[in-house]
Amino acid sequence: MTIEERTREEVDRRLARLKEEFGQFPVVEETAENDPEFFESGVEMVEEGWIGDAGAFVTDDDDRALLIRHESEPEKWGTPGGGHEPGERMAETARREVREETGVDVELTGVFRARRKTAVHADDPDRRFQMLTVWFDGDTREAEIDVGDDEIAEARWFAEPPDRVHDFLEARIVTWAERR
Repeated sequence: MTIEERTREEVDRRLARLKEEFGQFPVVEETAENDPEFFESGVEMVEEGWIGDAGAFVTDDDDRALLIRHESEPEKWGTPGGGHEPGERMAETARREVREETGVDVELTGVFRARRKTAVHADDPDRRFQMLTVWFDGDTREAEIDVGDDEIAEARWFAEPPDRVHDFLEARIVTWAERR
């Protein structure tokens, strides 16, 4: 079985499990051409059990949203989240990443979006693998933030939407703002 077949089956399995646990949610499909070196590093990660990443749009009892800015893109706000570790379910990844990046424990309540991404080797387009990104919704009773990750420039609670957010988050921010 090829790496593309193995990762497609794993992504399908994880999406089915998430839909069983959290109900229906949109799944977007993307394809990205990777330079050979980057592609090979992805293959190595897949061989070790990695499948993608996960994060969460977290709100508190006052319906404030917990957002972060990364050092690599400090002009945009996004959700806490990060890379899957082998053996984790995607929900475990999201909870762990929120806690590591912000110090906040989150209860996941749903999935607002998932992305199935196909990575394609730039010099050999027949070489491919799939990965999965899952963005959950979550609630917390905690208000205190403790940034615990050097990659995080800032984490903050928002009562109103910030000016600039990452593209994947725009629709979720609108939904949150409209219910306020």
